[in-house]
Amino acid sequence: MIAYIIFCLSLVLLYFGGKSILHGTLALAYKFQVSKMLVSVVIIGFGTSLPELVVTIEAVLTGYPDIALGNIVGSNIANILLIVAIAAILSPVLIKGSKPTTDVAVMLLASFALYICKLFDALNAITGIIFLILLLLYVVLSYRSDVADHAEDTNIGSETNIKIILYCLGGLFLLIAGGHLLIDSAVTIARSFNISEVVIGLTVVAVGTSLPELTTAILASIKKQNDVIIGNIVGSNIFNILGILGLTIIIKPIPISPAMLHAGMIEMLAASIIFSLLLLFRPQIGRGMGVCMLAGYIVYSYFLFNV
Repeated sequence: MIAYIIFCLSLVLLYFGGKSILHGTLALAYKFQVSKMLVSVVIIGFGTSLPELVVTIEAVLTGYPDIALGNIVGSNIANILLIVAIAAILSPVLIKGSKPTTDVAVMLLASFALYICKLFDALNAITGIIFLILLLLYVVLSYRSDVADHAEDTNIGSETNIKIILYCLGGLFLLIAGGHLLIDSAVTIARSFNISEVVIGLTVVAVGTSLPELTTAILASIKKQNDVIIGNIVGSNIFNILGILGLTIIIKPIPISPAMLHAGMIEMLAASIIFSLLLLFRPQIGRGMGVCMLAGYIVYSYFLFNV
């Protein structure tokens, strides 16, 4: 019972930590006058991925590599099949004329790069350095090709420097505390049900660390901020692989266990490809497609727990 209480508490901490640091990073972005698309893909995408960063590093340092890798793969699946689906069901996600072609290409390349590295058991420091270099190049090129399209949220833009620092530091503290509690409680619960660490990482931990993305997507859907929804998910999936996994395997390489060799990878690649095709060739992601994506996630989760 205590483990369940701690698990729920950790999700609350991750939620408010992600929300706080997201607010701080947004305010920082507006002060530097970067465009809305860059904020959505890079700033929000990175900000909402911080729970994954904390939990993944915590997991690998405490001896649970399957949870660490499962969290990355599972979060990318949940971002598309769960979060985009919920946003589309609430309100159809319109895809405007300026399609994020480069960002979609980078997301797909990162997904395939992760799969190849898993096949060859190459999640080590060298791969991590390469991932971080690619991420840096992506951010620099995104910034240089960015066209000024300043955000209109004057409330966030008017935050004082002290408030921004407090939001960022307070959010970081909550994320670290929440990540530590989430790993401990998730492992305890998994062992009590004889559930493998791979399944827990791909589902429970992955969804838990995706709460900031879910919050952002729901709020953006209600406010009809389609660019924010798309940019948040694409950016988050890129950062999860190139940034979070890259940094994690520099700190400590992740060995590929037999259980983790193919777990979730085909599903992640399929979800990424479907999402990319929708972004590139469809005018919107409607409610019908959202229901289909959500059903796909439910079926995927069912088979993880029952096969």
